[in-house]
Amino acid sequence: MRQNEKQINSHLQRISSILLINGGFLDNPGLYTGEMGLVLFFFRYARFTQNELYSDFGFDLIEKMQNGIHNETPVDYRHGLTGIGSAIEYLAQCGFVEADTDEILEEFDSRIFSPDRMSRLPVDGLPGIGYYALWRMAGGSVLKDTILRKVLPWLASLMDERCGNPGFEYPTVTFLREIIETGNLDMLPSSAIPVSPGLCRNRYPYGLEINTYNRFLELFSKNGSFDKITFDLGLQNGLAGFGMALTTELAGDDSWISLFPNGL
Repeated sequence: MRQNEKQINSHLQRISSILLINGGFLDNPGLYTGEMGLVLFFFRYARFTQNELYSDFGFDLIEKMQNGIHNETPVDYRHGLTGIGSAIEYLAQCGFVEADTDEILEEFDSRIFSPDRMSRLPVDGLPGIGYYALWRMAGGSVLKDTILRKVLPWLASLMDERCGNPGFEYPTVTFLREIIETGNLDMLPSSAIPVSPGLCRNRYPYGLEINTYNRFLELFSKNGSFDKITFDLGLQNGLAGFGMALTTELAGDDSWISLFPNGL
C-alpha cells in the first residue's frame, strides 16, 4: 500500500506524538525493543523536520538510559550494551550528535572488551561484541589499534572454539579475520556493518519487515485515534521502526539499517 508524501508526513506526526507521550515509560534501554531505538527515530526525525524538540527528547532518553545502566545490564546486542554503544557511534559518525565517543563509551569498552566477561558469554552473544568493535574502529577510537591487534583475534578464536562444529564458521568470524589479516580499516565505512542486500530490499523494504510495515500502514491509514497502545514501541517490528521506515522511504537514507546485521 504505497502512500504519498502528505500521507507519510501525517503518519510521522502521529508516530512522533505517540512516542513522545509513551517513550519515557519503556522499561529497557536496548536498541531493538527499547529506548535506544526511540533515540534513533527522534534524531532522525529532528533532522528531517528541522525541529530541535525531537533531538532534545532524544538527548533526554540518552540521559535516562545512562542513569539506568548498571552492572547487571546485559552485554548482548539486541537489548544491551553492544547494541546501545553501536548506535551511539552511528549517531556520532553520521553527524546527528557532536560527541567524543571515547569519553561516552569508556565504561562500555571496559565492560564489553573484558576477557573475563567475554569468556563467560554463550557463543551467540559474541557476534555483538564483534559488531560493536567494528563500529568503534570505524569511529576512529583511540582504542582502534588495541581492538585490531588484541580484541578481534581473541574474539574470533573464542567464537571458533565455542562453535562446536568444525565445518561451520560464523560469517562474522570470516569478516573479522579478513580485517585482522589485512589490517585494512578502509573496509569500515561510517555505516560499519555489512548487511546482505536481501535484508534491506526484499523482505525488509526500508528496514522494516514487510508484514509489519503493511500492518502499521493499514492501521494508520484508518485515521482513527489510539485509545490504547496495542503494539510495540521499539525499532524491531514496532512503532519506532515504522517511523524509521517512513523517513527512509521519503529521504532515501537507509544507513541506519547497518545497525541491524543479518542474523541478529
